Amino acid sequence: MKKISCLIFLLSLISNISIAQNPILHKKDTGFIYAADPAAEVFNDKVYVYTSRDVENAVGYSTMQDYAVLESSDLKTWINHGVVLKPREYSWAHGQMNAPDVAYKNGWYYFYFPYNKTDIGVAKSRTPIGPWEEAVSDKITTIFDPTVFVDDDGQAYIYGNDGKVDIGAPGRHIMGAKLKDNMIELDGPWVQLSKEPVNEAVHVFKRNDTYYFHARVGKVTKYWMADSPLPQFATLKGELAPDAPNAPNHASVIEFKNEWYFFYHRGDVNEGSYHRRSTCFDKMTFREDGTIEPIIYTLEKK
Repeated sequence: MKKISCLIFLLSLISNISIAQNPILHKKDTGFIYAADPAAEVFNDKVYVYTSRDVENAVGYSTMQDYAVLESSDLKTWINHGVVLKPREYSWAHGQMNAPDVAYKNGWYYFYFPYNKTDIGVAKSRTPIGPWEEAVSDKITTIFDPTVFVDDDGQAYIYGNDGKVDIGAPGRHIMGAKLKDNMIELDGPWVQLSKEPVNEAVHVFKRNDTYYFHARVGKVTKYWMADSPLPQFATLKGELAPDAPNAPNHASVIEFKNEWYFFYHRGDVNEGSYHRRSTCFDKMTFREDGTIEPIIYTLEKK
């Protein structure tokens, strides 16, 4: 009986940590790109992962200039739509374009992207994959690594960190602000949400009326919990994920078909590097008290 129980436990453990797919895209795939900074979203019962793109010969981040999207209905088979948005085609958007995010409201999908590292532009589309059109003709605000969250009541929020801009107390913290109903204007000032400093890669999600904030702190990803979308301050809970292999981690979290997943990138696959990263994902598990089991990175076994 003990042997059977142990076997069931081991099978359960394997199913929880093994996705057996990472990375999502492989170098041998037709249309392969280095897809980094994954912002995963669930729209119409499908997963869409919006990514920045590292060029083949990248030795830094200054060559980041456009955005791609990956799509799946089962997290097994993926459609690589390739580059879907080239903000440099807009007369007002230029410079380095790092991590993006996409949100849906009132029949429109809004694509938030940084240019000049911290100026935030917006494009919009009637579909999750485009075509995208200009929603603005100038930046809507300034923040690093923008991410947008629409709450259950329809109120939208934008988050990021202020390490490269001067909008809060000295240092780098998780910052948040309300968006107006039009999704392209702030509806109030930026609010500091973490006492602790962070480096980058802020993301927000909600589960059981609890708001989770995570960001890269040093080499690892840490997370905070709160009972409101703009707390003062969220409570630091600890490490969510270890150092991403050969890449500064940037992550996002989704619930899909009653399971939770952690999306991230790594530079040690696909003949990649610190500046040529590939998107991956792994299952995320919550404890009874709402805290999160630390993520275990997996790779597909060939």
